[in-house]
Amino acid sequence: MLVLAVCFALIAAACGSDDEPAPAAPAETVAPAEPAAPAEEPEPAAEPESTEAADEVPCDFDEATCDYLAGKDFSGQTLTVGVWGGDIETLLRDIVIPPLEARGATVELLLGGAGDRLAKLYAEHPNPTMDVLYLNIHTGRLAVLDGVAEAASDEIPAYADLYPIAKDSEVYGVSLLALGIQYNTEAFDGPPEWADLWNEAHKGKIAFPTFPSTGGDGMIAIAARLEGGTEHDTDLAFEKIAQLKPVPLVYTSQDELGLLMDAGEVVAAVNLSGYAVTAADNFDTVDFSFPRDPGPILAMDTMVISAGSPNRDLALAWAQVALSPKTQQAYAERIYFGPTNSKVELSPDLAQRVVYGPEAVEALIALDWPYVAEARTTLTERWNREILED
Repeated sequence: MLVLAVCFALIAAACGSDDEPAPAAPAETVAPAEPAAPAEEPEPAAEPESTEAADEVPCDFDEATCDYLAGKDFSGQTLTVGVWGGDIETLLRDIVIPPLEARGATVELLLGGAGDRLAKLYAEHPNPTMDVLYLNIHTGRLAVLDGVAEAASDEIPAYADLYPIAKDSEVYGVSLLALGIQYNTEAFDGPPEWADLWNEAHKGKIAFPTFPSTGGDGMIAIAARLEGGTEHDTDLAFEKIAQLKPVPLVYTSQDELGLLMDAGEVVAAVNLSGYAVTAADNFDTVDFSFPRDPGPILAMDTMVISAGSPNRDLALAWAQVALSPKTQQAYAERIYFGPTNSKVELSPDLAQRVVYGPEAVEALIALDWPYVAEARTTLTERWNREILED
């Protein structure tokens, strides 16, 4: 199973041990005290100078996170975190890393794609060089099932505040996205539903995601559902998707998609909410629809701690800070990724633009991810042959 999982990860898609503690300094020899003069009252012993103020590290997170970090000293420990670059890297450097560095930790980010991280995790098991990994919803689940990552733990207080879907499959859900419709506002009377993509007026103007991808997985699932099936009914799905041809664009860049949609060369695309809402900020004629019939597809970035991490306590501290309301709010405010922590409070305007609140979370459609992962190789061949070829 382990070998198969490695193979899959490669198709689909560091860490030193703690420093040796410094030897303790030898105890100083204390000379015997002179006897006190009998005529003088002995002076009261001076109170030992408190080191609490010197050792106390300021904390501007929520009370639960500050209590969890209180008194922790990670001196001599280096935490290696595998994660994506770009805006997510910047957010982690700005918010998650500083409170750990203030408590003596060294944090190194190993940047790259989730597939490469997953393959490395399997190859190095049981002696991982990464302590924490950021993965997508189905690869995080796979790592836990195969025993190369440990199950999410309620040892950190933030775990209790996560939405149930963010604890599913024993991973830590980090951020929520909805796979919905990015669209040109001049081509539709209002936010479109899934079925509107098949309107004859839009034939040949629907941009496609790459495959394999979350967007491609979702497109197959939605097409099948519109015909009364599920993601398992791939014949229904491919026949439905083929009706959208010709394919004007397979987008590999969000900027390219935004520019062509703003120009009217494409009128809609299946896309993730965070990216599409960012595009709406940049283009006057671009917006995003959270469909309702059926609803949007669940997409979620996840985090796992590697099985056998030599810095497990530090990794748990990372998880607590990363899942705290402050960090989760930053995900929403900076990149429109919805919070998985139910304690986060967003402004009404921002709440409308991200996946936020129990009702919005429950509206997300969770796919059969083990099936999706297993079928990707076969479906990729079929996608290239039946959808992309003329």
